[in-house]
Amino acid sequence: MANIVVAIPTNGSNGREEISGVFDYANRHTDWAVHVINTRTDIVDGVLQEALKNSNGLILDMAYGISWLADKLIAENPRLKIVVSNDHLVPLFARYPCCRTLLIDSISVGRDAALYFNSLGRFASYGFVHGAIRYPWSIEREEGFRLSLSHKTPLFVFPPDEMSVNAPNNASTPVIPHVELRKWLDGLVKPAAVFCANDQVAREVLAVCAQAGIKVPRHLSVVGCDNDPLVWENTQPPLSSFQLPFHELGFNAAQTLDRLLRGGKPPQRTIRIAGTHLFERGSTARVPPATALVENAREYIVKHACEGIRVGDVALHLGVSRRLLDLRFRQVCGKSVLEDILDVRLAEVKRMLNDTDRTIIQIGRDCGFNDPDNLKRLFRKRFGTSMREWRAASPVY
Repeated sequence: MANIVVAIPTNGSNGREEISGVFDYANRHTDWAVHVINTRTDIVDGVLQEALKNSNGLILDMAYGISWLADKLIAENPRLKIVVSNDHLVPLFARYPCCRTLLIDSISVGRDAALYFNSLGRFASYGFVHGAIRYPWSIEREEGFRLSLSHKTPLFVFPPDEMSVNAPNNASTPVIPHVELRKWLDGLVKPAAVFCANDQVAREVLAVCAQAGIKVPRHLSVVGCDNDPLVWENTQPPLSSFQLPFHELGFNAAQTLDRLLRGGKPPQRTIRIAGTHLFERGSTARVPPATALVENAREYIVKHACEGIRVGDVALHLGVSRRLLDLRFRQVCGKSVLEDILDVRLAEVKRMLNDTDRTIIQIGRDCGFNDPDNLKRLFRKRFGTSMREWRAASPVY
């Protein structure tokens, strides 16, 4: 039985989701004894160092107090396998062979936000708001957002590069300056679409809009990240926000650590976890009919893709023509209905290769592929490896 330390803060919903993912994997696939470190004081008081003395593995997403501790942890625990899921820690641990890194794919988060705003129609201007500090993940979200906007309207960013943001006398970290933020929001040509680095930043934007008399969503549509109930339940109007794949991050972190402990083929150094879900609320305009049609189509596809459905089956279910459905799908998602059906099927194939001992032919049939050779070609084309090679690189359960 392996002794595992999980150092993830639980003061936010993200950390709790990530720990849930770790335990989801551990309970299904391992006999680990897991010790959770979830507060800053556990770092300062030496609880983490003490817990690691008899441990085989560490999943680390707690940056506070680690910068001066990283080399010491490695030196004192030379056999320790480490998975890091916090981008602040990458420079500290990535050089060690015993460490792997898993991070949220923040560029894809920005891309999904742009695709959502594109689906709502043409705005007169677009904005991205960082926190007072431009963290690496925030910079990546801005980049993905900028690159994926379908319109040529320029993107305005706050705070501007030339603005210095300082901490007030009674605060330990910088805060967003409301006066400058109000000027920036007033200067956006309306209607405007603003994507915020996270929900905390979006709350500040909505507060300033209320003070400035900027009507949301009539004049300004606002979207955040994290879908934190402590934020969106307490904003007016309620905040539209992306749920990020923190549960999947924790699950994959545990799976990666399991591979390292089993001595199998190590995964790549850095793994990016993508996949968002937008919870649409009052801070954005009503979903247009085209987007509603696509969302209904995607719900049907997710439920029935592995039953061998075709594009015509989806169109028939929704009561629209196949041509109209495919047109709306390409407008909103940037891909065809058939491509989405195949994406869902192939994702299930990967899951079954990892989690079951069924034969490849059986998996193909279960996932709606009647032609095994066609499935093999699609799988290699999509993932750059054969199904057998993929399974061989996965943990043995």
